[in-house]
Amino acid sequence: METFEVDVKDRKAKALLKQLEALGIITMRPQKVRTLGRVIADMQARTRKLPPISEAEIKAEVDAVRKQRRHAASRKPQAHH
Repeated sequence: METFEVDVKDRKAKALLKQLEALGIITMRPQKVRTLGRVIADMQARTRKLPPISEAEIKAEVDAVRKQRRHAASRKPQAHH
């Protein structure tokens, strides 16, 4: 037996899958939806694996984003009133 994840893009395809299931050829089950608690737990587990970031690194990143925003704002055409 093999297991596949399929994105059904057409209701005709879904109807065909339901027919195959009715014939006992395949079994379908809904995809498991992750709860918010599980998502948060996964994120926390991933962040524990990352090296700690210093205050200087945070400041440098914030400054870079601000500079990029200022540069983008200066290139926008100004509305004339």
